Amino acid sequence: MKSFSNLSDPSAPHTVRELSNGLADRRYSAVELVEHYLREIDATVDSVRAFVQVFRSDARQQAEESDERRRTGRALSPIDGIPFAVKDIIGIGGQKMSAGSRAVDIVPGSDAPIISQLRAAGGIVLGTTRMHELAYGPSGLNDFDGGARNPRFPGIIPGGSSSGSAAAVAAGLSPIAFGSDTGGSIRAPATLCGIVGFKPSYGLLPTEGVHPTAPTLDHLGFLTSTVQDLRIAMNVFAHIPLAPEGVSTTRRLAVFDEPGLTVDPAIATALRSALDALSDGGWQIESVTPPGGFDVMDVSTTIMAYEAYRVNRERLEKVPELLGSDVRERLEDGARIPRERYEEAWREVDRVREQMSALADPFDALVNATIPITGPSTEEGALPDVRRMLMRNTRLQNLLGAPAISLPGGQDGPAPWGIQLFSSPGRDGALLATAAAVSDTLGG
Repeated sequence: MKSFSNLSDPSAPHTVRELSNGLADRRYSAVELVEHYLREIDATVDSVRAFVQVFRSDARQQAEESDERRRTGRALSPIDGIPFAVKDIIGIGGQKMSAGSRAVDIVPGSDAPIISQLRAAGGIVLGTTRMHELAYGPSGLNDFDGGARNPRFPGIIPGGSSSGSAAAVAAGLSPIAFGSDTGGSIRAPATLCGIVGFKPSYGLLPTEGVHPTAPTLDHLGFLTSTVQDLRIAMNVFAHIPLAPEGVSTTRRLAVFDEPGLTVDPAIATALRSALDALSDGGWQIESVTPPGGFDVMDVSTTIMAYEAYRVNRERLEKVPELLGSDVRERLEDGARIPRERYEEAWREVDRVREQMSALADPFDALVNATIPITGPSTEEGALPDVRRMLMRNTRLQNLLGAPAISLPGGQDGPAPWGIQLFSSPGRDGALLATAAAVSDTLGG
């Protein structure tokens, strides 16, 4: 029987694929797996603070049911018996949802559809994870509960809003976690915690039963240790075929020729080094110019703030004292945006949508640094200019509803940093195959 006492041991299983294979081969049981993760969570309550709630008895029962299915040859899917962490914005029937806020106290009567899918596939809900309040911030800092901690880069913010989900995976407390992404809230914490984060095309994973932030921009996705784990999850939840690893059609990547996408010289140098390594590995790297006259940050901020205010208007008007200062200020900004400006912002998005598809379609992926600055400290993370830069490179994909993935940047460069790959809406499977090949070339 494989010991789970030390996941830092390179020989110990910790990815979804490794754990799934181990369960299938009866090297350990789902019950043993759950008990391992419960011990790890207990050991990091004060240091990582990834979880809001841990559903011990439910997780153990789900594990027993999974083991019984395997004993009788009725495993439901490759994730049957695999523990999942769930961002505290996704409805779980009978369990409190706070969305990281004192102003939210919801107990859903039933599971969100994505949780129903998880249960139908045999996945196990370990518990819910901490987050930036109302999923409305990129730092992961939280005035309400103090937020999660970055387990791999102490002193650096974990990133938001899916901070606890990223911390759980990075600390080995769960092999995979659900996150949500309205402007980079999966990809930013993935980068800052040194793991992989994927935001699929808009609507590919259902957002019903998920507390909204800005509904036209909200996406669900996953945080994992490897691209292959994402592919397993997307095969189960969205029926995207598991193509052979490393497959890429043309091995062509495009890099935006826009200096503002790599503000920090250390990030620019690290990205250049990674691109050189990809070129040496047989990838064709080309420079492209994004559509002109389109201010991504201004347009996305207008849309996000307008919608977030309307989602949370009653909270802002009735219990403003329960909201953290940064979130309250952003909601107040949204209250001042007229509908005409909001509609004009969407017309701007429509104007560049076809241009972006035409730009992206000849390539396997477009590439940039996920975050254009080095990882901010917990003191720096609360600064407005820093918050803005954390989402500088990740907002466009939400406006377009396009799939995007962040990969760890590797050893060459500042720690942490990440590489973002993205494509046109609907090309999720091809992007994941490309990401697997890129990761392999870079030694990820």
